[in-house]
Amino acid sequence: MKKIYTLAIASLLFGWVSAQSLSNVESVEYDPINNRYLTSSDNSSIVAIAPNGALSYFGSGTDASHGMEIFDGRLFAINGSQIRSYDLTTENQLSSTNISGAQFLNGMASNGVDSIWFTDFSGRDIYAMNVDDPTSYTMIASNIGITPNGIVYDGANNRCLFVTWGTGTIRAMDLNSYAITTVEGSTGLSNIDGIDYDSQGNWFVSSWSPNRITKYNNDFSVSEVITVPGISSPADICYATETDTLAIPGAGQVLFVGFENNSVGIEDESFETHEVYYNNRFPIVRFSLDKPQEVNFDIVDMSGRVVFSVLDGTQPAGQQTVVLSSIGLYSGNYVCRVSSKELSFSERIVIP
Repeated sequence: MKKIYTLAIASLLFGWVSAQSLSNVESVEYDPINNRYLTSSDNSSIVAIAPNGALSYFGSGTDASHGMEIFDGRLFAINGSQIRSYDLTTENQLSSTNISGAQFLNGMASNGVDSIWFTDFSGRDIYAMNVDDPTSYTMIASNIGITPNGIVYDGANNRCLFVTWGTGTIRAMDLNSYAITTVEGSTGLSNIDGIDYDSQGNWFVSSWSPNRITKYNNDFSVSEVITVPGISSPADICYATETDTLAIPGAGQVLFVGFENNSVGIEDESFETHEVYYNNRFPIVRFSLDKPQEVNFDIVDMSGRVVFSVLDGTQPAGQQTVVLSSIGLYSGNYVCRVSSKELSFSERIVIP
């Protein structure tokens, strides 16, 4: 059975990090060399999050406003209309390239060797750069007619996948012909911001409407809704395969959700109607819907009073996973109460 758990950061109970130095976090990347996360934000400061939750500024005078990638001991980052690189050990700037004509650089992907790709949100363009010669960059897709946001490298298929703002779709760009095709055009999502993958080839996307994470299997034939209360306008997500942890930036916080390493939609994950279990002390609730329908999911205290509303609206058909880690309730006993046209159950849970 696949399990999902929240990754607590030091003594922070709800698995998220927030401080004055985190403001409207746009992107997050895991730094495996130093076992930390690096964030970009609308104020351009790069902030590092240590395993114990401590926050510190990365370097001095270092800036990143949007997408980032880490490989070969370097951090590559968008800062306005520039692509910058930094040494992960010394935290010194190594290069800075101005992208002529860029309007709003946003998402970034890499092959982990020598190439990065980045999107121009407003110009509706996609660029490629050889990082061994940062002055060498090319617009490989021009005015594509949709608004590209987050982008990720799919080496197995020699392509980049990217997500779109507005009507949320998932597109592919072939790295030989640069032809763009639609991989998933009926996501039911709007304003998709980020996309990344785990070590099993599953894909994760973050959307602003609905405000959630959606997980897809490798060929996008099976999807799973992952509800994480507390996320707000989830931006350029990062899946750290080294720790099987999804980092979700948004507003002034980064929320961490950990996963056991497994794939979506395998047969031995079946259950009769629902299940409630614990991982890393936090309750996880899973249920499936045969068709889209209204779902009410409330947390009720022992006096019967609703203290937190998790879901209240139409949910898509398929598997639903709800992580009750960031709801801000006092420790104690509660009841999770779920009701829809085809499903109704109440289960006692313990909030640590």
